[in-house]
Amino acid sequence: MNQHNQDKAQLCINTLRTLSIDAVQKANSGHPGAPMALAPIMYCLWQEMMRYDPAHPSWPNRDRFVLSNGHASILLYSMLYLARVGHHAAQEGIQGTQQGRPVTLDDIKAFRQLGSCTPGHPEFGMACGVETTTGPLGQGLATSVGMAMAARWQGNAFNQPDCSLFDYHTYALCGDGCLMEGVSSEAASLAGHLQLNNLCWIYDSNAITIEGNTQLAFTEDVAARFTSANWHVLHVADANDLPAVRKALTQAKQSQKPCLVVVNSHIGYGSPNRQDSAKAHGEPLGEEEVRLAKQAYNWPTDKHFYLPDGVQQHLTDGLGRRGAQQYTQWQEQWTRYQTTYPQQAQQLHCLLSGKLPEGWQNNLPQFDQAIATRNASGKVLNALAGNIPWMVGGSADLAPSTKTWLTFDQAGVFHSPNTSHTNSST
Repeated sequence: MNQHNQDKAQLCINTLRTLSIDAVQKANSGHPGAPMALAPIMYCLWQEMMRYDPAHPSWPNRDRFVLSNGHASILLYSMLYLARVGHHAAQEGIQGTQQGRPVTLDDIKAFRQLGSCTPGHPEFGMACGVETTTGPLGQGLATSVGMAMAARWQGNAFNQPDCSLFDYHTYALCGDGCLMEGVSSEAASLAGHLQLNNLCWIYDSNAITIEGNTQLAFTEDVAARFTSANWHVLHVADANDLPAVRKALTQAKQSQKPCLVVVNSHIGYGSPNRQDSAKAHGEPLGEEEVRLAKQAYNWPTDKHFYLPDGVQQHLTDGLGRRGAQQYTQWQEQWTRYQTTYPQQAQQLHCLLSGKLPEGWQNNLPQFDQAIATRNASGKVLNALAGNIPWMVGGSADLAPSTKTWLTFDQAGVFHSPNTSHTNSST
């Protein structure tokens, strides 16, 4: 990266930081510390790594981003605003179900206010570009595993040797609180077992909670836990080291396993009196500390919600241009696909639009006598699955008991690439 681009990158990063702290200060509520620390991660991921076209936020093969530590929502909103996600959205071609309105500067200023599309935690359907609702810590991580599984299933179901429609990646940003939750361990175990190499979790390891140091309640070796769960673990010693962040994210994308990138950061980075302290976590910095933090960023201290010239254009030249090219290439494949594989294309249209295929209710069983509900459910599931090719379900390893095993001829099994699967009930 040449000096000009380095300067632009730092300008974008500090714009993310200052928009975030100004929004929290104006709302007199929120979490400034994580956005101040993680702005470099957000910038590098979106500007340099993700396959994403801001003009087509519903593109089915876009990379997904999940903010599991949802209290850092203002960082995501600021990124969506700077990248102009959805501002010039076009709806030609096949689309998914992305919802919400584009984030504007007025929405940033209305952070956490009633009626805004920028609530304290991301809500699907409110701001365009928010992939899923997050807030309860760990929930976003579990959802990201489902997204990665969906990508693999879609690829297996619809990709053809001469036309690959689905190969997107899912990225999730999380913190210590997310990894303290049991749901994250269960989700990580499943992802490692299934070898979801299209999944990357970025762990903000700052050693601070709202109560104090993480040592108060959390002393495990996180890297060792994930290694034992069949994950590839990488380390970045400083969140501000963009070359190191870039290298780790590149390696994660090339990994044959799900990847955890452990990033050491400074919560409240740039705040002279609150950096690396619990006070940076969940309350406004205060007007004087905002001024001092801006001073540390070489930022105009008398300006609020300041957008320097060239910031949005820099993102348009990077993320926007790359995403537009990738989207155009994918649309060309989709055009060929519809001609060559019309039946699969029609199914995909139904799936992405949330419609059921014609005749989905055919062959539903009738029960004239008492039958155990799980047995009745199993028969209905199999009847439906035979008419809805994209029906997916499961019950871990309990199918013989719960009667969720699909027995019709076309049914497949979602499992690890290196694991054969047999079922005792068949």
